[in-house]
Formats: sequence, structure tokens, C-alpha cells
Amino acid sequence: MAIETRVDPETGDWRLVAPGRAARPNDSDPRAEKVCPFCPGNEHLTPPERMRVPDGAPDWRIRVVPNKYPVVDPSQPTSATPAVEYRPVFPATGEHEVVIESPRHDWDLREADLAQATEILFALRRRVRALEAHRPVVLAFRNYGRAAGASLSHPHSQIVALDRVPPALEDKWHHGRRHYAATRRRLLDDIAATERADAARIVADHQNLLVFQPHASVFAHHTTLLPADGAATLAAAADSAIIAVARVLPAVLTGLAGLLDDPAYNFVVHSGPANERDAGRWYQWHLSIYPRMGTLGGLELGTGLAINPTAPEATAPMLRDALARASVDP
Repeated sequence: MAIETRVDPETGDWRLVAPGRAARPNDSDPRAEKVCPFCPGNEHLTPPERMRVPDGAPDWRIRVVPNKYPVVDPSQPTSATPAVEYRPVFPATGEHEVVIESPRHDWDLREADLAQATEILFALRRRVRALEAHRPVVLAFRNYGRAAGASLSHPHSQIVALDRVPPALEDKWHHGRRHYAATRRRLLDDIAATERADAARIVADHQNLLVFQPHASVFAHHTTLLPADGAATLAAAADSAIIAVARVLPAVLTGLAGLLDDPAYNFVVHSGPANERDAGRWYQWHLSIYPRMGTLGGLELGTGLAINPTAPEATAPMLRDALARASVDP
């Protein structure tokens, strides 16, 4: 069965139907074969790699491979379910890659020093640049823990490039464009200025990076790393902005792990539209961490409202203090 995008006729929202994902290996399943395809010596268990660091070296530190169980099809499917009235559908096409962050199965990004974290983020940028060539949406993200969607514990992040812009993302970009048209300022610059003026939700503030928990946080301890950069996408990000994020990211993940007993989380690199020359005027790339502390209930499913059981004004000082106790100076 083809990978499809099905459109909800009631709301216009998109849903990806990717039947092959059900066959993903899961190393938390006691019945699963305990052979990690991401460990050194098992390179033959992944699709042919697209990049390694160092380039061509037998002892790699990072490998990038196509996802064996993608959420999108890299080529136009030869057949798809025909659309009928009230059941719109079209092929879900794009690219899906896995960035294997370390040869060590028991390693975690929280352990990364500045050089390691920078190298991983540079690798993500390099692949995002390659995938942006012909696609309007490229999203880099990391799932940690089963509740966040990770099926393998070996440290890795992912990149998905889409051939079409989902409606929710188009709405988000439209919001940024509209703010710029009205003010001639980037929305995220104004958000940063408001957070600095308030200070209640700030975790760390440096000239080239602001770490804060947003006013309308999605989850408890939802934390954003906002670099001072003129780029709309990770592909266009300055080296200095990436290094600023790399310096703080492991410390923030460590602080959240200590406060929340090693929670599952997603981090997402939010970007503007790929290859829109002037997108940097109205959008700025940033990274958000979403600890997965609860599950969706009926109200969330019925209304789309996210319910955060804690106020960011209460949780941001907790994370700020956790970094201070650990003598971390991001």
C-alpha cells in the first residue's frame, strides 16, 4: 500500500498514512531481535549511507542514512488510493533520513561536549541544505524515549523533507508574514524582547542566545532556544548561531532530565520555508524541546487545545536553578 496524505474533509487537516512504519524494529520490545542496526559493524543493516563524519573514514562519528521505514515516499508512487468525494487523498512524497549521532549505543546527547554537539548540529545543517534543493519543507527533529516516538534507543535524530506544505505549517508562516507586514519586524524578535522585559520565563540569556519557556507553552517545561541569527532556516544558519545552541543544548537536556526523572522528549528545529530568499526578514529558525509528560485527553482531541498543567513562570526558574546547581554556565 502506498504512503498517502489523507485530508480530513471536516477540518482540512492532513494525516500521513505510512503502513510500513508498523514494521519498525523496537528495542524496548522483549521479543525484538537485539541487534542494533545503528551500531558499528552493522552498517549493512541500514540503507546505503548518504554522509559520514569524518568523510570516508572507517571509524565514523556520525552516519546519515535513509530511513528504512519512512513516513514519506522518496518517489512518486506508481499507484495510490483514488480520491472520492469527502475522501481527498494524494501521495505523500519527500525524503526521510536518520542521523546516527554516535557509534556508542549507550551515549546520549546530554553527554556531548561543545565539539560533539556542534558536529551533530553541523551535520544536520549539511543534510538540510542538501534536501532543501527541491522541497519547500525540511524539518530536523529528535525523538527521545518511547513516549516521544523513538523505537530505537541508539542516539539518533531525523530529517523529513516534504514536497508540499502542510496547512498547519502554512498557517504558522502566514502568521509571521502578517506580523512583519504590520510592524516591519520579525515576530520572534518581538517575542524575545517581550520575554526579556518580563524575565519570568527566562532560563538563560546571552547576547547570542535566549533560552526561555514560552508564555503559551504546549507542555510542562516546553523550552525554546532562540539564537540571534538572521536566518529563517537551519540550512542558512550562521556557524556562530549553531555553536551558541550547541553550547547550551546538552546542559538544558541534562537539567530537564534531573527535574523530570529523565522524561521522553521531542526537540524540533523550527524553520521557515526552504529557498524563500527573503524569509529571514520575517522568520528566524529556533529549537524547541517538548518533554512528553502526559497524554492527550478528550478535550484536547475534541478542540485541539493543548493543556499545560503547569505555568511556565513556575517551571522556568526550576530549570534555571537546576543549571546553576550543576555549575552550568550556558
